[in-house]
Amino acid sequence: MIVPFFGNTNGVFMAHLDITILGQQYKIGCPEGEQENLLKTVHQLDEHLKEMKGPSRTLRNEQLVVMAALNYRHQLDALKAENRAQTDKLNKRIEQLQEAIAGALGKEIEKEE
Repeated sequence: MIVPFFGNTNGVFMAHLDITILGQQYKIGCPEGEQENLLKTVHQLDEHLKEMKGPSRTLRNEQLVVMAALNYRHQLDALKAENRAQTDKLNKRIEQLQEAIAGALGKEIEKEE
């Protein structure tokens, strides 16, 4: 959870950070102990935006941020779909294994009788 410096913390102790993205400084808060992870993320985002901007410098920062947000959202949706497909595949395999085990146990019980 990232909140503006002045945001509601809902009772969570928040650390406050000064960050810079594309030369713009921001004050944000994050849960205590998450500062290092957030700073890594900020660095990655800043580098990604700079790469997108490239040498042309024709795109405004707002356009870059919107494009990056859409790209990240698309990647997240693709990963979620892949995760769902893998989860479905694993669940189907688990059901097959459970049926095989139940069948094997059933045969074993019949032999004992």
